[in-house]
Amino acid sequence: MGKLAVEIDKEQAEKYRKQGLWGDATLMDYWLLSVRSYPDKAMVADDQGSSYTYRELDQASDRLAAYLKTECKLEEGDIVSVQLPNWTEFTLILIACLKAGVVVNPLLTGFRESELIHRLSKCSSKLIFVPGEFRNYDHVELAQKVAESVPSLKKIVIVDKHAPYGKEEGKWDHLSDILERDALPAAYCRGEADDVAIVLFTSGTESVGKGVMLTHNNLIANMKGYISMTDLHSFDSMIMPVPLSHATGLMYGVIVPFITGMTSVLLERYTVDRCLDMIQQEKCTVIEGPTVIAYDVMRRIEERPDVDISSLRFFYCGGAPIPRTLVEKALKKGIKVLGVYGSTESAPHCIVSPYFPTEKVLTTDGLPVPGTEIKVVDERGNQVGPWVEGEELSKGPGVFMGYIDEPEMTSAAIDEEGWYHSGDLCIMDDDGFIRITGRKKNIIIRGGENISSVEIEGILMLHENIIEAAVVSYPDDRMGEKACAYLVLKDKDKPMDLAQIQAHMEKNGTAKYKWPERLEFIDSLPRTETGKVQKFKLREDVRRKIKCEAKHMEVK
Repeated sequence: MGKLAVEIDKEQAEKYRKQGLWGDATLMDYWLLSVRSYPDKAMVADDQGSSYTYRELDQASDRLAAYLKTECKLEEGDIVSVQLPNWTEFTLILIACLKAGVVVNPLLTGFRESELIHRLSKCSSKLIFVPGEFRNYDHVELAQKVAESVPSLKKIVIVDKHAPYGKEEGKWDHLSDILERDALPAAYCRGEADDVAIVLFTSGTESVGKGVMLTHNNLIANMKGYISMTDLHSFDSMIMPVPLSHATGLMYGVIVPFITGMTSVLLERYTVDRCLDMIQQEKCTVIEGPTVIAYDVMRRIEERPDVDISSLRFFYCGGAPIPRTLVEKALKKGIKVLGVYGSTESAPHCIVSPYFPTEKVLTTDGLPVPGTEIKVVDERGNQVGPWVEGEELSKGPGVFMGYIDEPEMTSAAIDEEGWYHSGDLCIMDDDGFIRITGRKKNIIIRGGENISSVEIEGILMLHENIIEAAVVSYPDDRMGEKACAYLVLKDKDKPMDLAQIQAHMEKNGTAKYKWPERLEFIDSLPRTETGKVQKFKLREDVRRKIKCEAKHMEVK
């Protein structure tokens, strides 16, 4: 396949280089620097009992990089997909890919056949790493089935963490076998700082995910900007409850730790009790994750006075607005809950520093990171003044290089002047601090994960008894938002319930977090004169019903 072609604005590139925001160093350079600086320090540990020091992981990644280059014959710019939980092996694989000069494409473990085929086809992935079995699901069987529809996919490598998976010559390889081989002399493909290093798929507003191409310079600028505003140091320990295949997990659970020389602590599957136990056990100082996890932690420590999380300094939250009451409650426990705002395409570009005035911490989503510009525009694209709501636009060294194989979508997202149009609404105050107020995007954010209503509507309408479907968000104290499906049935004498709908979603290979969690049946969807569904009316309707139900429960 060769290196992914990306267009880099020469004028902007020169500007960023002069400002010291871009350079010639790659992520591998930062990795090797940390290995030399902290060889015997714990680099990564997971809650399954596995851990590596910087030196150990460096040596193991040499073996895997040699396998990728010599046995798999991968070339610079080829793409390797990784569908793994939060295991230490994920970090090992990423470092090995950097050494081999190949691009990493992380994938959620919840993705099934249609979702994998789309993403692997877009990337022309040559190899995929999968667990043998995870949560009672056979990922090897899935990968074999997917390979039948993705001609580029030639290799499957199994990470059999919990139990050995059968060996069949020629069908797949095992990571454990690869790591037992003698390491070949290091012959790293250092690459260039402007090469694409990662392709992360969004779950945004389109019916299918878009592959965000991020270069070494993009990622390094993003992470250095984040570090400069968050007071993180090599003595810190970051616990990561979010999947590493998510932008948040990958950037803050893998890249930030090795750039700073920190330790990364991974949770295979988030539960609030497991999270608290690992914070106490590993003396973690920082958490990064969606607001729902901060909500869980603050509630649970009230119920578990035995747990000691006094080591925790900061909780950086994104994905949903942070309630002021949550921030105040955490401050009383000595924990600063701070906002991080961004997207896969431009992340993180706005941060609340622990050193900001308390009122700014309580009421804003922060200031842009060094080198990043933000402006707020109206529907015509004109910049608006302070305290006027408009769409948030960002421009800077961390803004992505485009969507893989989607030039039209790229042009729609990044204008001719290099501004990324987020689709999010915000207000900027007199001091330049912003507060996200809503979304133009037609998405639902459930516990920090984006759900495309367009995608879910398409799957619902595959059911023989559904004529029309509209999916909207409804508020939930814990998850932030959940999905409610409004359905028009073909045969009203054949009523449907939530269990049937969820079985239909499962049958069609849809990740569980995307399933509707409430149903409303309607004779026809409200529409404009031009035929567009008036979703705001549906959102108002479900919110009204929830309020009535709550009042009814109070009366009872």
